Amino acid sequence: MQPDPRPLPDSLTRLLTVPEQRPVRARPEPSRRERASEPRSAHAALEAAILRGFVFGLSGLVWLVVLALSVRHIAH
Repeated sequence: MQPDPRPLPDSLTRLLTVPEQRPVRARPEPSRRERASEPRSAHAALEAAILRGFVFGLSGLVWLVVLALSVRHIAH
């Protein structure tokens, strides 16, 4: 089996080249104003946890109903 001697298209050779390195920028020091927003993020985290608990609880309840109906169906 012989390799194809034709050169690759320009678009493919561009994809095969090593990407150029971009300089990494340092993150700026967080300002006082950004630090003041932390309680808001804690509130959002609490809200997300409550919502997640509600969704998991509701999902568990649905699974229990489906399981009970399946057992009832098999028992009859």
